[in-house]
Amino acid sequence: MNRAIPFLLLSIAMTGASAQAERRVVAPEILATIRDDDAYTLPRSLTPAERSIWRLPAIAPVPHAPPLAPVRAQAEYEENDGLLIRWGSQNALLAEMTVAITTLTQDAIVYVVVSGSSQQNSATAALTTAGADLSQVEFVIAPSNSVWIRDYGPRYVDNDGTRAIVDHVYNRPRPLDDAIPAAIATLWSEPKYDLPLVHGGGNFHLFANRRAFMTRLISNENPSLTDQQIIDYYDDYQGLNLELVPPFPTSFDSTQHIDMWALPVDDNEIIVSDYPTAAGTPATISDDFASARAGEGYTVYRTPGWQASGDHFTYANAVVINEVVLVCRFDGHATENAQALATFQTAFENRNVVQVDCSDIIGLAGAIHCIVMHVPRMSSPVLFRDGFEDD
Repeated sequence: MNRAIPFLLLSIAMTGASAQAERRVVAPEILATIRDDDAYTLPRSLTPAERSIWRLPAIAPVPHAPPLAPVRAQAEYEENDGLLIRWGSQNALLAEMTVAITTLTQDAIVYVVVSGSSQQNSATAALTTAGADLSQVEFVIAPSNSVWIRDYGPRYVDNDGTRAIVDHVYNRPRPLDDAIPAAIATLWSEPKYDLPLVHGGGNFHLFANRRAFMTRLISNENPSLTDQQIIDYYDDYQGLNLELVPPFPTSFDSTQHIDMWALPVDDNEIIVSDYPTAAGTPATISDDFASARAGEGYTVYRTPGWQASGDHFTYANAVVINEVVLVCRFDGHATENAQALATFQTAFENRNVVQVDCSDIIGLAGAIHCIVMHVPRMSSPVLFRDGFEDD
């Protein structure tokens, strides 16, 4: 891809070993040397200071102007050019993920959003030390506030063979983050369509068969609209049949995002977190959702979910990128880690399943799905279903 924008985008063809048949495992002592640039890591939820000032933004009236040609929103388990990530916070985890992606996929690019050339240099040094294949890394220079690019990053659709962005108003008072989709649309010369909704992008999952799901957080944050109006927006702008489901209580999951407890596997397969009965409402919501999907003929896989010390632990917040599936592991939870790994290896039997350390990030109300945004490939409709080896 040639997307050279001199003053903002550095699309760098870096030297590095070609993708290897086996993942380069990053030693813990190497990861321990990778430091964050941000003095303070913003959580995925609102900070106390943000909560004291946050009001739902009044969205300026915009014309109903979806793409003219039919659109198709690609599922994450389909073929992708790569992933967008934002460097600055959780850098060791991002490096561990980048090493797995660039050494186990043939051509998936990790697009790294950095604040400037200085941060680009430090990110390059960290990724080199970790063992990433830098021929599959490109840098985007643009200002941002936080690591949670799933929630504010560009959501893509296939608009008659052209990749286009459908953007929303970010449900956090983080203006630099909210500007990232427009910046990338300019840098990559991609059309952008404004969806008049307040939204956090992680509260959204879709299948290639046009099914999509959100929790009713989307309704609560857009009180002037009916559920049907929201559903119609997603049909018009992304070609989806959207279904709204109950959110978890904020006392259990402060984001109320569906990506914290569900993950599409294939057209009729899904992973849903399994909570102990004592969890109350989250157990009821997830069990009802799993039962409804099973009743529709889906294969439903269950992985452990629980709350401890106020944190919501989940394995469903995972990343599927071409040949690779990244899954959380948590210190002190060897039994649950092993159970989740086995379930993911069964669900994604033809992909490489890799566990990465999410012990630190989970206390910030999110995990690895929250810190990536997929960049789909428009040139081929072929789904990644066969021909991959397990890790």
